[in-house]
Amino acid sequence: MKKNHHKFYMAFIVVTVHLLLASAGSYADNIYVSCFGSGKITKFCSGGKSSTFASGMDGPEGLAFDSSGSLYVTCFYLEESRYLGEVRRFDSSGNGSVFASGLIGHPSGLAFDSSGYLYVAMAISGEIEKFDSSGNWSTFASGLSGPKGVAFDSSGYLYVTNSWGGTIEKFDSSGNGTNFASGLDSPCGLAFDSSGYLYVTNELGGTIEKFDSSGNSSIFASGLNYPWGLEFDSSGYLYVANNGDSSVVKIDPRGNKSVFASSGVSGPEGIAIQVPDPSTLLLLGLGGLLLRKRRA
Repeated sequence: MKKNHHKFYMAFIVVTVHLLLASAGSYADNIYVSCFGSGKITKFCSGGKSSTFASGMDGPEGLAFDSSGSLYVTCFYLEESRYLGEVRRFDSSGNGSVFASGLIGHPSGLAFDSSGYLYVAMAISGEIEKFDSSGNWSTFASGLSGPKGVAFDSSGYLYVTNSWGGTIEKFDSSGNGTNFASGLDSPCGLAFDSSGYLYVTNELGGTIEKFDSSGNSSIFASGLNYPWGLEFDSSGYLYVANNGDSSVVKIDPRGNKSVFASSGVSGPEGIAIQVPDPSTLLLLGLGGLLLRKRRA
């Protein structure tokens, strides 16, 4: 009886591990790119293979995942000389719905805080809107000059690029802002690496600047073509939407560039990367160890 139980237990482990291995590849380190020019979101696996995740949108721009794995995108269009927009939400299969509509002022970059609230930069109106999970919103900050990129640091401070003013502003949880950096050349996208350094695309300058926590900067990469959004993968590589030549550039931790994608990304602007869940990686590691022991 004990021997049969052992066989059943091992068979259950084998099946479970194989299912985990099969499902892990479907979301680990997938790169999503919003294509403003074609109105779609393109999905890339880490090896570069692409597919259309969603299409038929008006001016898709910023991208961000919530904690449940749903992908949010800002869309905007011009109607009667007014910049209008919405935020759409997509499940893992690419099924979309309107999360919030009637936004006035060109919704651009977006980011989630640790409590699940969504913050959206309104580039034309100069505001940051804060959304709850039901799509209700209030103004978190105003008086900005062309805000585009938004990102939270590990302490919960919100960083915003003032594209027209050439600055980066830093906000506490109450919406009180201070200047973090100035003198940039149309700053756009923002992303933090695992060590807490802040990376910013200079859209007009074609560079990426790297900032420490005190606001001291250095040029991390140059020679880009109207870079917009950027994001880190789980291995520390930086992906950048090169809007000027419709490509995605991959940069290693030393600043060396290579072209990751040059097709299927018409007018790329936003980038969001879905990285492996730590608990899944742990299960896969334990499962792989059990499989090796079983085969031995």
